[in-house]
Amino acid sequence: MSGEPGRVRRAVRAFVTDDNLDLYLLVVAGFVFTVLGITGLVGLEKLASAVLALLAILAISQIKSRKLTQQITRTRTGAVALRAEFPADLIDRRARAYDILLVGLTMTRTVQGMRTDLPAILKTGGRVRVLVLDPGDESLMVVADRHRPHSQGVEHLRTRIRATLDDLTALRERHGGRLEIRVLSSIPSAGFNCLDAHGPNGVVCVQHYEFHPEGEAAPIMVFSKNDAPWYQRFGDEAERLWESGADWPSSAVAERSSVSPSNG
Repeated sequence: MSGEPGRVRRAVRAFVTDDNLDLYLLVVAGFVFTVLGITGLVGLEKLASAVLALLAILAISQIKSRKLTQQITRTRTGAVALRAEFPADLIDRRARAYDILLVGLTMTRTVQGMRTDLPAILKTGGRVRVLVLDPGDESLMVVADRHRPHSQGVEHLRTRIRATLDDLTALRERHGGRLEIRVLSSIPSAGFNCLDAHGPNGVVCVQHYEFHPEGEAAPIMVFSKNDAPWYQRFGDEAERLWESGADWPSSAVAERSSVSPSNG
């Protein structure tokens, strides 16, 4: 018998501190006023006031529920889906972005797909940065070619990268604007599409460079601001890769291209 008061106190404490207490009270109050209205013990004016009060309590409960949902969304970690393909809206988001950082091995498909979008982005003052492997680094080309799923030779890889660099250089000469090109002397662990990463609606798309994949290298992950801490972490990695790159064309390349065969 001595434990009975303790159990009662614990039950009362649990009821009072329950997150759903407001809903319990709302159900009880609704039931009581329904009975009073049916029996005619309460007038219509008082019943209407009671209904408004119950609706106010219900609205407060909904607000609390939404705040809890938003808090869970803001604090979630590790909930990003692993994809086998790029998101369907990535091309459209890239075309609408104002600040773009692209990091990859060759970036041939991406740059060719952006030929019509890049001039518009540059014309409106947008910034585009592209980082690919250095085609002049022979040992890097050999290692990168071995990493690819279907090797077509070092020269084929070098040709693809140079085509990307030539396309970007021609676009910059034709349209001007903030188009920056760099080359990397090491193979990155992943490819990056960082779109307006410093803005509130930024996106960081990461493609893991799988060794000899049968199809598209995977997994592919898409992060938004809510995906802390990985959004910032992968965005920072892309920026570090960019900072480690060398401007293209380098002074040596520019000097070689300026020397004509007759002067050689």
